[in-house]
Amino acid sequence: MSDLQNGGNGAVGRKSGTKLRELGKGILLTTVSIVVCLGLLEVVVRLVEPKEVMRYFYSQDDDILHHKFKPNASGRYKTNEFDTDYNINSLGLRDKEYSVRKPDNTFRILMLGDSYTEGDGVHSHETFSKLLEDQLQTRTGPMKYEVINAGVGSYSPLLEYIYLKHYGLQLEPDLVILNFDLSDVYDDYVYTKTARFDENGIPLGVSPSGEPEGLLTGPFAAIKDWFKHNVRLYNFIRIRITPQLEMAKRQGDFNGDIFRDKYAMLRETYVDSSKNWELTHKYLLLIRDELRRRGIDFWMTVYPYGLQVHPNEWKSGREYWQFRQDTVYSTWPQDQLEQWATGNGIKAINMCSDFRERSKTVFPLFLDNNGHWVAAGHQIVAEVLYRNVEQFLSEREVSAATQFP
Repeated sequence: MSDLQNGGNGAVGRKSGTKLRELGKGILLTTVSIVVCLGLLEVVVRLVEPKEVMRYFYSQDDDILHHKFKPNASGRYKTNEFDTDYNINSLGLRDKEYSVRKPDNTFRILMLGDSYTEGDGVHSHETFSKLLEDQLQTRTGPMKYEVINAGVGSYSPLLEYIYLKHYGLQLEPDLVILNFDLSDVYDDYVYTKTARFDENGIPLGVSPSGEPEGLLTGPFAAIKDWFKHNVRLYNFIRIRITPQLEMAKRQGDFNGDIFRDKYAMLRETYVDSSKNWELTHKYLLLIRDELRRRGIDFWMTVYPYGLQVHPNEWKSGREYWQFRQDTVYSTWPQDQLEQWATGNGIKAINMCSDFRERSKTVFPLFLDNNGHWVAAGHQIVAEVLYRNVEQFLSEREVSAATQFP
């Protein structure tokens, strides 16, 4: 090979090496820039939205219950609509401390439900569970009363049945009250897709993160968990931004299909079918049968959303979820569930008329954007429940006095 050729090849090699070095520098510079920007964003998120005022700080994934509160966590939950205390007890409930074993001469009520029962938007002492407990303590006699709030955001009858089997029954309740939310029908459908069942079709658990158990394991799961627990920006995107993007993609899903739209039953395009209620009815009956075997009374409540109570309630929420303004929507879904429960031997308490009556003199009863009850809404629920529980207890006392004069 000639010197000219060797020189040419050398020049080409030097040019290639130069290009590679430049490319490497470019990649390094870009990487450093991205890391610096992400670091700055992490700092901004930590300053603007501290971990201790975000609700996820108090919850964690769970292999059995999909998600649950972290025992003994405490802090605040703050949005542009409210600033509330969050103190989770050693049982993993948003409530004061209770012993697992029921004290002597105590009548214990266990409240099941989702974020309405949990008390999203109000302080713990303002929840209807605590208001009811306070009212019951005014009864005369030696009996004491405990109302344990086991409500957790996004729970539904499937998770509530599993909670009862694994934890709730250990608390020895005398009465279990399940506060049913219309979104429970949609949630039951979603959770069932990743639930585990025994050979008889009895639920055993629901895998977390919406993924079948074991799909995300090993180093990938470890990396995700590390980001979740240590990187505030990751959680900000996961909790604040991702749902908004998902909502934008799902605008066309607000079409009355209960398997895609959790508020489907309130839309004019909704077509009612027994299939829509099939899973929820199954899980409610499992709860009824389990409690009946143990001699524990079981009640259900149904309650309205703001747009079913007053034309000016939940105005921002209506816009977001594409409901008409200045309209009072029908409460037929709650009425139908009340009839079904009564027909299946479950005491049902329908609070829709109570909310509508109170709305004539009190406004608001619901948070404008968040949609949950303000303290005045919890007061209504506590009053309705107290009337029913007081009658129930009085009848028990009369019956006991008759049997043992």
